[in-house]
Amino acid sequence: MSQHIKTLLVFITFLFFGCTTDPTPSIEEEFNIPVGVKEPLIFEYLIHDVEGIVFNMLYSLHERDKGQANTHIAFNVFSGRGTCANQTLDADGNELVLDFSVGCIDDSERLRSGIIKINYTDPEDGIGNMMTIHLNQFKINNLELDGSLSIENVSTVNSGDEKGYSISFSNLSLNVNTETSSFTGNRQIHYEKVDGNVFETTELTYLTSSNFSFTLQNGNEYTVSTPTALSHAFSCWQGYTYFPFSGKQIIEGNNSPTEIEYIGCDYTFEFKTADDEIWRFDLNAIL
Repeated sequence: MSQHIKTLLVFITFLFFGCTTDPTPSIEEEFNIPVGVKEPLIFEYLIHDVEGIVFNMLYSLHERDKGQANTHIAFNVFSGRGTCANQTLDADGNELVLDFSVGCIDDSERLRSGIIKINYTDPEDGIGNMMTIHLNQFKINNLELDGSLSIENVSTVNSGDEKGYSISFSNLSLNVNTETSSFTGNRQIHYEKVDGNVFETTELTYLTSSNFSFTLQNGNEYTVSTPTALSHAFSCWQGYTYFPFSGKQIIEGNNSPTEIEYIGCDYTFEFKTADDEIWRFDLNAIL
């Protein structure tokens, strides 16, 4: 198996956080999450999901197009997130379409629907490869993301063990429970495989950093920055938790800045207000 293929077996992403600190605050239900905090967290969750599908399915369909057996699927922790879609690959036109139609259930028991169309310039994903992702009513359960984003391979060397990507987006539309918000900004990814000879003990560095602004349906505007890169663990992915285990983000808007710290592998997260008040929330009811 080529080094390029081995890398892609462990190279896909997904986003978020969990937490435990002392003293332990009580866990609030999702509907109590403050406005201006819930939206960017769900956006990060969805855009991270899209990244995972794009990288995984481009490889999977490229393999099938060459007439090779899809033998890696049992060893790919992201293999089931997009495979329930109807897949169409135009190898000559460099276009991949994933059509979830009115809905299909993925490997994490979530209902997916809508269409993802991917256009790319280099099927081997070398330096400078440009990918344009079109999302048409793409939904996970009741969370919907619409619009386009661009992904560029900005690696400094053509290596299967180390890659860098820059993602940009403008006016991506997020719909949560009939409430719509708009997101514009960028995201950076750095991936480096340390050891992947044995699947179960794979070690890698996967860092993400997002900086974006968003506008809520009521017109309120916010910004999100990432002062400390979010770090992802392969062991979390193996446990079907595709979120970061460390890193910080700052949300600024109408009120004082809110600091979010990622410190675990589940759907619970904590944030700290400007008054150093710590709150803990559970996103399970939304996701």
